[in-house]
Amino acid sequence: MKRKRILSAMLALGLLLALIGLPTAFAGSDTAYTDVAILSTTDMHGKCWKTNVLTDEEVRNNMLRVSTAVDSIRQEYGPENVLLIDNGDLFQGTPVSEVQLLLYGAGKSSETPAMALCLKEIGYDAFVLGNHEFNFDWATMNKVYRWLEGNGIPVLAANVTYDGTDGRHEAGENAFTPYVVKMINVNGHPHRIGILGLENTDIPRMDLAVNFPGLSFQHPGNENSSIAEEVRLYLPRMKEEGCEFIIVAYHAGVGTADGDLVFGVNSTNQGLRLLGESDGIDMLILGHDHSDSYSNTFVPDRAGKDVLIVNGGGQELTRSVFRFSEDSGGALTWELLETENLNPADYEPDEALKALMAPYAGIAEAVVELPAGTAAGDWDESADYYLRQTDTIDLLNAAMIDIGTKRLTEEYGESLPTVRGGAQLDHLAVDMSVTSVNTHNSYVIHPGDISVKDVYRLCRYSNTMLVLPMYGREIRDMMEENAERRFTVRVLDGQVYLYSLYESTNLVFGGLNFSYDMSQPIGQRIRIQGFSNGRDFEDDALYPVAVNSYILGNRYCGLRDFSEKDCIWSQLGEDDGETIQDVVTEYIVDQCEENGAITPAEFTWYWSLEYTADPDALPPCEGMPAAVYAKTPESGPSYLIFNESEGCAVAERRTAGSLGSVACEAYGDTLLAPISDEALVFTVRDTGDGSLIITDAEGRFLSCGADGSLNLSIEMSPDGLSLWMLEPAYGGWNIISAGKGSDGETRQAVNYYSGRFMTARLTDRRQFIFNFYEIAP
Repeated sequence: MKRKRILSAMLALGLLLALIGLPTAFAGSDTAYTDVAILSTTDMHGKCWKTNVLTDEEVRNNMLRVSTAVDSIRQEYGPENVLLIDNGDLFQGTPVSEVQLLLYGAGKSSETPAMALCLKEIGYDAFVLGNHEFNFDWATMNKVYRWLEGNGIPVLAANVTYDGTDGRHEAGENAFTPYVVKMINVNGHPHRIGILGLENTDIPRMDLAVNFPGLSFQHPGNENSSIAEEVRLYLPRMKEEGCEFIIVAYHAGVGTADGDLVFGVNSTNQGLRLLGESDGIDMLILGHDHSDSYSNTFVPDRAGKDVLIVNGGGQELTRSVFRFSEDSGGALTWELLETENLNPADYEPDEALKALMAPYAGIAEAVVELPAGTAAGDWDESADYYLRQTDTIDLLNAAMIDIGTKRLTEEYGESLPTVRGGAQLDHLAVDMSVTSVNTHNSYVIHPGDISVKDVYRLCRYSNTMLVLPMYGREIRDMMEENAERRFTVRVLDGQVYLYSLYESTNLVFGGLNFSYDMSQPIGQRIRIQGFSNGRDFEDDALYPVAVNSYILGNRYCGLRDFSEKDCIWSQLGEDDGETIQDVVTEYIVDQCEENGAITPAEFTWYWSLEYTADPDALPPCEGMPAAVYAKTPESGPSYLIFNESEGCAVAERRTAGSLGSVACEAYGDTLLAPISDEALVFTVRDTGDGSLIITDAEGRFLSCGADGSLNLSIEMSPDGLSLWMLEPAYGGWNIISAGKGSDGETRQAVNYYSGRFMTARLTDRRQFIFNFYEIAP
């Protein structure tokens, strides 16, 4: 359990009064103060059952245990003195939540969706929309939101407005409740606490517009989607209504406040920027980035006041206790007594809620246990999805191509549709597919029986499939952009290392024979040989392409200019709630009925990621070297610690619990000047027992927290958390803490995530790979 406790003389006095039998401070009493516990969850992603029905593993951070934790806190402080907020990404994530939700949307189930029922039964005071709420059909979710509002749970999203295109609402009119006011009683007097809810501004690049028809995620005139600008619209109104303490619950991460705000570049996570450009916020609840490393820390706002930030990270329940009093004029004052992240695993499941969730689990288990077919032949069983062609992702692409062709034939028969402004499509067979990788825990196909459970592990999200006519030149441009934005190449010490950026919008293609040549200039890296079905590739020809809805229209990839309106077939038009999991299941069933089993031999295309130039023939560096690659760091020299895949060095912290990053231009074995002054310079000292001590220029120790934080500490942390070990990795090193995580077992390693460096359980992701560059003399 991560816990930061702030004890005051007032708390000590309260304990003394309790011991001698004097009254404590519950609402409705006439004592001088009231202690209020503010609780939050975020990114719970459908975890409403005791087990993961895909893996049969126990799920301990679920809503059943959250319910018990909340109940115990209400018993401690009084139900009227506990505020409970969910900060979004609630419904998507598990079959127990999603299967029945889709049936509900299709009219095949009349039961309230599981996670909505959890909010009601646990007694949440507010629910803030997350980005994954827009994964689902608008009519379905709008029905869920009406149910929540009707059952006393306001759905908050102050920055979600109508865009004026529906003929019924003015542009800028609120589509959801912007904030809610809660009453507390202090010293016998009522006082108001305001809760302002904010949605992530980047939804238009994350989901299809059909899932948010007529909606915008900022008010008119807010061109860069500044969340601080949105907040400034509401804080005066809330204060006019008498709110004396204001909580902002914002479904986004902490981010950074560096540079100009540009939508789609640094607009996703604006937590630090929000505080730096605002005042009047008393507590900030964050989410989306699944990080609790900075929870229970303080960041100054524009006026210099320290504001508490909490984030449950998708795993925990945040608990912050404020003692509210009145000043001599009767105005509300407060102090923070304690703030911590509670681990739901420390609590037993709520048996009553468990009984309510059991039918939903039964529905999901019945669906995922259904047989789909059999895998036979020689499967490569590789999870290196992006850097090489894999049989597992080829199965997904093959399903999209085959079922896409099947649906077009059913839809159009012998006719050929007119598309794209009057152009005539000359064939219906889908030529290629475009998808992203969203597997469950690096799932791979193994020979043997395949159930629907395996399909859900292959397709983690319940996206939909669409068929989009694309010109060859548009396909080429999309692929060139993927090569530019999603891959990096480093030539170090005469060796070539190819990296994939860790983003879910990295595209994977099926049905097309091609290669990436990363030795070529940007915009000239794609080498296309033709389609695996024998059709030639021509820039001016139209081709039916099966696409995953997650990437269609997404501003982070080459499909940003396309929408569902450009498609000639879509699952969005089906009324039975089908998803991409149904596409894959149907394909496996069809193939097994026809051939007895599904084998990799059916995937007849090929692609590769290459570097064809001579790594020893790099042109001379024209820039001024600032730091030079060190094959192995030694005691004495000064180094920059550089993440090779992301092209950035470790920098001074942006907020407690993590260190920031600065981009560096790398060429060959050097980092080029100028290097930002924010980049941290480290020295390394060998302890003689196989571990290293890493300190910055001020002598502060690079230290790992058992909770996943990464800090610079004046003193060495105990339990080996300021000691590090280097283990060879692909093109560099994993920097691994000699201490253990909070569970006593986890190996924490430095990694890069969302603009900052922290520690996490070591995986083979490239974001864990670092090198040391010695500062040039």
